[in-house]
Amino acid sequence: MTHTRTEVAASVRLLLVRHGETPHNAAGRCQGQLDVPMQDIGEQQVLRLAARLTTSVLDAVDAVYTSPMLRAWRTAQLLMGDRDCPCVDAPQLMELHYGSVQGLADASWPTGLSADWRSDPWRVAFPNGESLSLLQSRVHRVLRQVTQAHAGQTVMLSTHGLVLRVLLQEALGLTGADFWRLRIPNASAWWMSCSICAEGLVLGDVQRAEPRVTVPAAQAAMADKTMPLGAMGEVERVAVQAAVVQQTVEPVIDRVGLCIFAADHGITAEGVSAYPAAVTAEMTRNFARGGAAINVLARAHDLTLDVVDVGVNGSLEAWPNLVAAKVAPGTDNFRRAPAMSPAMLDQALAVGAERAQRMVRCGMDAIALGEMGIGNTTSAAALLSAFTGLPAERTVGAGTGVQGQGLQHKRGVVDDALAWHRAALAASGVQTPDTREWLRRVGGLEIAAMAGAAMAVVEHPVLLVADGFISTVAVLAAARMLHESAAQSSVLSETSSAFALLERLVLSHRSSETGHAEAIRALNGMRSTLRQGEPLGEVPIRPLLDLGMRLGEGSGAAMAVPLLRSATALMRQMATFSDAGVSTAHA
Repeated sequence: MTHTRTEVAASVRLLLVRHGETPHNAAGRCQGQLDVPMQDIGEQQVLRLAARLTTSVLDAVDAVYTSPMLRAWRTAQLLMGDRDCPCVDAPQLMELHYGSVQGLADASWPTGLSADWRSDPWRVAFPNGESLSLLQSRVHRVLRQVTQAHAGQTVMLSTHGLVLRVLLQEALGLTGADFWRLRIPNASAWWMSCSICAEGLVLGDVQRAEPRVTVPAAQAAMADKTMPLGAMGEVERVAVQAAVVQQTVEPVIDRVGLCIFAADHGITAEGVSAYPAAVTAEMTRNFARGGAAINVLARAHDLTLDVVDVGVNGSLEAWPNLVAAKVAPGTDNFRRAPAMSPAMLDQALAVGAERAQRMVRCGMDAIALGEMGIGNTTSAAALLSAFTGLPAERTVGAGTGVQGQGLQHKRGVVDDALAWHRAALAASGVQTPDTREWLRRVGGLEIAAMAGAAMAVVEHPVLLVADGFISTVAVLAAARMLHESAAQSSVLSETSSAFALLERLVLSHRSSETGHAEAIRALNGMRSTLRQGEPLGEVPIRPLLDLGMRLGEGSGAAMAVPLLRSATALMRQMATFSDAGVSTAHA
């Protein structure tokens, strides 16, 4: 953010540093002003940060101001080593006081407090503690002191996560709604300017103090862990992927949000499902009440679950985690008509984008996609055939359990529908319809919403976790739309949005649904085209699990979350060969 100011009375360059991991961080408990020291793991993280910052950066520091809490004070000590640099205790840099909930995981907070804290943190005042506004006021006081005492110099502030978050939000000019969007890992460092002008205190010029985390850099960090290279297989690839996306070699997958989008399909009138269309509304109610498989998995793996009615045919009762965002009561029967209008498609895409952005604002490290809609395997198969030219025999599977003549009928419906739409398009002079047009013609409202969510994540450092066949097709549609949009505006570049999406994508499991392998093949073909020399792009996208599942609901994505958390924990917490004094392999 650029500030134009006159009559600068004093200015200082700040190196903002967050301490390494503590036992409370690892356990997901807020520590606030509890004087919790770092673990050995946390100290090693700080030493690795010192190596990344390089000697020249640390030698340029003229003074250090540190929170007096052990974890911050020790971080400053480890970073500065034996450098002759004054160090000042600054109680104003202490972490937020959480009051009566200090030391507790947010699941143990009073009812509603955690939700308020995640949705609108600036309005929360912790009982017997303080608010973010009070924290900001005391931090501003010490910044004025630092700027007046060290004008023209470089000063390190060794402090805590919420202190940094408040300062960076202000310096970047972000709104309160974006508070949790900032990613501030343990043992990370940021540059920021601080000036005193006639208008008051001015913060700006924010940038990461550490070098950009490239794929080779993340791979090198993983290769230095105390195990043979490649010994953890795909888990290592996921850790590297998370490091690149989050731009830190200390990646974290802690908070994961799962969005289930529900909608009905007019194509069920063709008898393509073993279950009646009414099951869509019935299962959506089951999700809202907490009785489905995905609810059990979400509770088991501590996922934030949103159930979004984007097109269910029927009225649903109000439930706390049921989001009413109905675009229409389902799609039309696409065998002889477009499934939806252009306006319906735009609205469904917007619903998905809004839910993903909300998850990002709530501080999610990963966003998972799930769906519910009787008839949606038929729609997803039709889309895949339209995108790839494959016959229905290779894209249409059992779905809810259709077999034998029923399966042949389902495949016939898809082939027949695609032939009808191609003829209709040709009659109107369209020989090569784009992805949006196919999504409008044979897609579903929940598939469009998932595509909208996928497109929304490309601007944020979060992983996108696809479930099975249907969500993979939705991501394929999203990537194709991003690519087509960039091609039309002639802005394809090294960081194309389509590549950014695929860079963030995790396929949770290999579905037993017929078309999933073809959908994955199509994604990898696109990734290969867009990889532009990126080493990570040369590695095929592979599902993490292969358990014969085909339930949907986001169940496979939920099952993969422990693997994601394990992968990032290994990269963040595992000792290096030099840390542990372990000999490396022979050259």
